[in-house]
Amino acid sequence: MMTQKRFRTLAECYGADLSRWPAADREPAETLLARSSEARAVLRDQREVDAVIARAFDAQEAELQARSADEDTHAALMRLRAGVAGRIAEYNGKKRPSRAWWRVVPRGMTGHPAWATTADGLVAVRRAGLVLGCAFVVTSGLWLGWVQSSGGAGDVLNTLLVIPVSGGGS
Repeated sequence: MMTQKRFRTLAECYGADLSRWPAADREPAETLLARSSEARAVLRDQREVDAVIARAFDAQEAELQARSADEDTHAALMRLRAGVAGRIAEYNGKKRPSRAWWRVVPRGMTGHPAWATTADGLVAVRRAGLVLGCAFVVTSGLWLGWVQSSGGAGDVLNTLLVIPVSGGGS
């Protein structure tokens, strides 16, 4: 048989849920509850204490979740900022192509070697183009001068070129 004092001690230690009590004390506690209104009052008081404790745990759990969500958001924001800063630093080291079609066509499909897509490579390609263009103009001028001075097979070409140069007829 369980005493009121032992019942109160167990209720204060394990709470109002008898399933949390030691197995040897559950049956005597149920017998005392059936007979004693004082034991029922102790258990009712303990249910209120259990409810207060449960609300405190729920509030603490909500606060921890809110804090961890805030920390997760902060960490994600820091990762995003670091990624953007890295991309900006990487982009600042590269020169954008000056031609609009190079922005549309992916790098692998342009057919240019990798060195030609860097800033130094683009300068080299532009200089080579300038040299080749000048060489073409000089070569074309020399060839046209030779054709005009020979007076042979280039009668049609001479006619087309001499008329605009000489300013008119014969």
